This record gives sequence, structure tokens and C-alpha cells, in this order.
Amino acid sequence: MTRKDKIHVLSRAVIVDQGHILLCKTLDLPKAFYFLPGGHIEHGESAKEAVLRELQEEAGVKECTIKRSLGCLEYSFEPGHNSICHNHEYNFIFEVTSPSLKKQIPIARLEDHIELFWFPLDQLSTIDFRPEPLRNLLRKWLDEPSLQNLESVMI
Repeated sequence: MTRKDKIHVLSRAVIVDQGHILLCKTLDLPKAFYFLPGGHIEHGESAKEAVLRELQEEAGVKECTIKRSLGCLEYSFEPGHNSICHNHEYNFIFEVTSPSLKKQIPIARLEDHIELFWFPLDQLSTIDFRPEPLRNLLRKWLDEPSLQNLESVMI
């Protein structure tokens, strides 16, 4: 199995305040892109535990509450558009709240390779947001509280 044949399992947070969504921006790549806070689920860790741990690591936030599971996106990069480390991923997406993560409160930068910031939710289509199918899914999942989905670009 080559490095790019690996499957990554990720847990991501959707945090919305005043019509803005908390995003990460890459700082260590030739072309920056944007993604939801969160990261890899470690061995023996639940997806919920992982998203809370990642928020503490990325933003120093200890008080977070998972409001609900929004869904899971199975995503495979188009040929020729792989990430540098993998080509297939599962993203478990949770709506999260925190008294420390509000649009008017500055966010600590704790990792050299990313910056966290607030971005207008209704303008996600104007940036290189990844994985791309999440653009439309986020709005659908946020607007329909009872909806929980597994979405796949493989079907």
C-alpha cells in the first residue's frame, strides 16, 4: 500500500456564531485552502472524543459541547487531485458549541500549520473549501435538525 492509498478517518466541528462559521486555513502549503476544525481520530478514541481533543489542541478550548451529530461524508479525491498523504477519507461532522468560541473573541494560534478564523457561512462558495461536497451538505444538515446522513461521493 502506498502512502496515498491510505484511508483517513477524521472528526470535524461545525461551529457557527452570528452567521459565521469557524474555519481553518492552511499556512504551510504552496496553495492555501480552508477546512473545518478537527482532525484524525486516534486508535481507541471515539469520533466525539477526537473532535473535542482537536479543538483543545487547535484553539486551546476546553469547554466544548457536542450539540449533535450532523452526518458523515465519505470522500475520495478525483484522480490527480489527491492530498499529499491520502486519497480517501471519512469525515464525521458534529455541531459544536463553546462559550470560548464566539466571533468577537480572538482565537489563539497554537499550531504553526493552520490559522483559525471566522468566515461568513453564506460565502463558503467563494473559497477553496475542502472537502468540496461539504459546502452544500453543511447548509442542508444545519437547516434540517432531524436529518442525519451518511453521504458518499462513491455512490
